[in-house]
Amino acid sequence: MPETPVTDLRDAIEQVEIAYEFLISFAGEGIDRETVQSGTGQTKEYVADFEAGLADGYEAALAVADHHDEFDTPTYRSFLDDMEPEIEEARTVLQLLSEQDAVTSRMADNLNGMAVFQSVMMKFFFLDELTDHLERE
Repeated sequence: MPETPVTDLRDAIEQVEIAYEFLISFAGEGIDRETVQSGTGQTKEYVADFEAGLADGYEAALAVADHHDEFDTPTYRSFLDDMEPEIEEARTVLQLLSEQDAVTSRMADNLNGMAVFQSVMMKFFFLDELTDHLERE
């Protein structure tokens, strides 16, 4: 299937979901600054994937309206406009996390507890369901 905004959106949502699930799992491992060094590289890769997925997913969601008239509405665009500051906030948190020498389980747990991540994830899942019928064989 050729790449389209809808398939790009699905791919980005999957990327974000995998990274988020990893961080939730990592949060439960109890890794502190003394034990963190061996897993920091892998954790930072997931953080980078999460951040990139948020950016890519938002761009794909914007592009959906350009390719599907049923989403080229003031309401859809308003939904995305309202989502943009949350995407930026979440990306900033992830960028800050990636700048750290060590990523601990408590950091990942605190990230998971932030309302912005829960909101962004649920909005992406909502967009996935909203656009699910598009471009299916």
